Amino acid sequence: ATDADFWTALGVARPEGLEARQVAIYLAGLARARTEWLAVVDADEFVFGDRPVAEFLDRIPKDADSVSLPTAEAVWGPGDDIDAPFGSTFFRTRWSSDLAWRALRRPVYGAAGAFMRHGLLGHTMGKQFLRVGPQYTEIGNHDTKRGDAVITRRASALGLPKMYVGHFDAIGLARWTQKWRQRISRETLTSKMAPVRQSQMDAIAAALNSGDAATRRLFKAFYGLSGLQFRTVAAMGFGFRRNLF
Repeated sequence: ATDADFWTALGVARPEGLEARQVAIYLAGLARARTEWLAVVDADEFVFGDRPVAEFLDRIPKDADSVSLPTAEAVWGPGDDIDAPFGSTFFRTRWSSDLAWRALRRPVYGAAGAFMRHGLLGHTMGKQFLRVGPQYTEIGNHDTKRGDAVITRRASALGLPKMYVGHFDAIGLARWTQKWRQRISRETLTSKMAPVRQSQMDAIAAALNSGDAATRRLFKAFYGLSGLQFRTVAAMGFGFRRNLF
């Protein structure tokens, strides 16, 4: 969280929108960084994979200044407690085929599939590591520009697959409810909400207005995986299990 003292110390007026605040924080973090790399992630995200982060960074080519990791969205599967913060031990990743997603989203996810993009409820574009020192024209949530060109390169294209930014879009039922109440009330302003994300907010608002039972049902539909659902997405290469905490 950032309060008034933070923005006063930074020497800038607090931007109204969430995305503008994020960009300002990225620039401030880059200016203060004393390490070789800066991870551009949110408080509900965690970098993990098949090797230590330091080893991953050491293997990035010298000509790559911005490297993105794919999103792994944290969800609750069999045995997980939806009331436990960070209690999710299952992850789903972006479907690589638009055709497969359009054909199978309803058989796999039912009505909840209409609220998803490529198999995810949150962002699908991943997050990035930035090399400290070089100059950048624009640092975004998902990629970075130098001049007019996007310079961000995918980790998999550099021969470094199976590293992810774990996105705990929900964290747990209580935190998810609080997060969306703040957005619905406009306490938290988002200026770049995609239409499908707006449709999620509308469905969540309706569930919250209907009471705890409806809210819990929607949460399970959005962020719960049955055994069959998990086996299906895992067989296609879009899901796995990992107990991070």
